[in-house]
Amino acid sequence: MSLHFCWRTTCLLTTAAALFISIAAPKAHADIPDENYQPILEHLLITVMPPKLDALHGATSDLADTLEDFCSGPDEDGLADARGDFHTAMDIWQEIQPWRMGPLVANGRDQHIEYWPDKHGTATRQFRKLMFNKPAAFTDPVKLSEASAALQGFPALEEVLFDDAHSNALTTASEDGVFLCQYGSAIATNLVTIIGELRDEWPGFAEAMRNAGPDSMDYPTAKFAATDLYRALHEGLLIISAQKLGRPLGDGQKDAKASQAESETSKRSLRNITHNLIGLLAIYDGKWGDAGEEGKGLAALIDSSLLDRSFRLNWQTVQDTLADLPPSVTEILDQPDGYQKLVDLQGQIDFLTTLVENDVGGNTQLGGGFNALDGD
Repeated sequence: MSLHFCWRTTCLLTTAAALFISIAAPKAHADIPDENYQPILEHLLITVMPPKLDALHGATSDLADTLEDFCSGPDEDGLADARGDFHTAMDIWQEIQPWRMGPLVANGRDQHIEYWPDKHGTATRQFRKLMFNKPAAFTDPVKLSEASAALQGFPALEEVLFDDAHSNALTTASEDGVFLCQYGSAIATNLVTIIGELRDEWPGFAEAMRNAGPDSMDYPTAKFAATDLYRALHEGLLIISAQKLGRPLGDGQKDAKASQAESETSKRSLRNITHNLIGLLAIYDGKWGDAGEEGKGLAALIDSSLLDRSFRLNWQTVQDTLADLPPSVTEILDQPDGYQKLVDLQGQIDFLTTLVENDVGGNTQLGGGFNALDGD
């Protein structure tokens, strides 16, 4: 099977789930020529994303090296260094995470990088069993790569590095601490391998998207290919609202549980959303840090400067809101008005979603139909 043949199939299979979200029908516009989508595909997939994948690979490599050093001479400073490198790598991953397409989701790769949400507490149960048995195989990165996704990736490493119950064991090199350190080192090394594979496979996927047309079995038109970018933008916002905020908010203030938030053990649930929004805005804008150029993303198809300016201002409002909040859900729920602040943030995200559905989807002619949101 050719490389480009499998990408579209993989993406659709990965995102298929029971929850379907209807997108508002776009307003009537003259058809956008198919060739207008091609520069956007090339810019976002070939110019913008590869430097970010390089940065993620470099950050996880630094994390793996730091953990190896820490395990050889554990102390509190070494643990602090490992935690710092974890945050650096996680920041970059959270920006890339919403680009749910191609090799990022092939064979469940995104779940091996970060197994979340874990609705049934699978990781917790498996981790307890792991600590009871301490199997040597889980200190070997190659053997670990064959284990459950729930025992790989950033959440498993977060449990090792940030759970207060493990800190003393890690720094004093007790029996549990030695195993935990070796296990954490194996997780980081396996992450380097997974992300290296993702980085290496991305150019083939990007070329398949850029070469969309009648000769492609996956992308018969450039517009069809660009739909994956629109879907990533749309679903990324849905996931923030329904999962990253909806899960800890629960059905009401009495039902709120910070433990249901993403990365709450390392107290960075809202920090994750801040970085999600950076990566998502790049799809619309075309610039991502030092990579890319403003206005060359989906915004290139927006024919109204007023609409573009309004969208950017609303997006900035959400980013400003997040900047005024603490990085963790635990900390904000401890505030008297913290629950309402999270509800308000969710409402702002939902409004952005509406703008994406109606304005961006309509003006780019990439909206319409149904989107599948993987709520697992």
